[in-house]
Amino acid sequence: MRVADARFLFFQLNIWLCLLSAAMVAISGIAMGVDPRSIGGGLLLAPLLFYFIYIEDRRGGTAEDEINQPHRTRLVRRYQTELLATELLALLGYELVVCLLVFQTATANVSDLLFAQVPLVVLGSYGWLKRYPTLDSIGVGFTWAFVAVFSVVAATHQQYSLEGVAVFFGWFLITAAGVESRNIQDITGDTRANKTTLAGYLGPRTASLLVRLLKAGGMVVFWVVSGTFVAGLVLCYLLALSVFRRLTRLHRRNASSETGQHSTHG
Repeated sequence: MRVADARFLFFQLNIWLCLLSAAMVAISGIAMGVDPRSIGGGLLLAPLLFYFIYIEDRRGGTAEDEINQPHRTRLVRRYQTELLATELLALLGYELVVCLLVFQTATANVSDLLFAQVPLVVLGSYGWLKRYPTLDSIGVGFTWAFVAVFSVVAATHQQYSLEGVAVFFGWFLITAAGVESRNIQDITGDTRANKTTLAGYLGPRTASLLVRLLKAGGMVVFWVVSGTFVAGLVLCYLLALSVFRRLTRLHRRNASSETGQHSTHG
């Protein structure tokens, strides 16, 4: 794989987002009163799982992907074999880490093995969820929030608590808003592909307002439940996401301009 292609895919497949998900787990642990150092291997669960989910989703491809991300779609097709191999390794790593965490004590909670498969069930139904406005945001928000809390519980063998429920709700609002934020950027292509999202239904201005309100609501949840320090950590996480999203858009524009130049000179 060419270095330029690997760099482009790192941003456009949101691999950076998968890596940053470990920060979500650490923040969740602090919000639930857990020392992040005690989470250990639990910090690997989210990056491994989301890498598998994102690569599998991108490899599937859709009509709107052809319009919104033509260069990415071509690269995904070119490197189908390599991407498939890495996503299967990530899934295997996820399941192995879950087993190690569950069976590291004599009082293993085997039900955690079943809970670990919940995100994969959501992935299996995601093609159906994307057909309807808001359901894709709800599905993604649920999955990210669930994994953030589950990773802490599985690694530390804590009981599910009201703090965990609050952390789940805070991340749900934030990640669901993130989905609609990306949908705002893809309104034109989604419309041409006859796909309706909540962002497309509301329009860019109203959808942007909704995104800000949802993220602010998530921040308030963390502030109320865990105090200013944790809310500040969530804000730092959101700022990091903003930086990487800007870099992603930059790589996307550069790829589009290069493609246009090749077409002109061809």
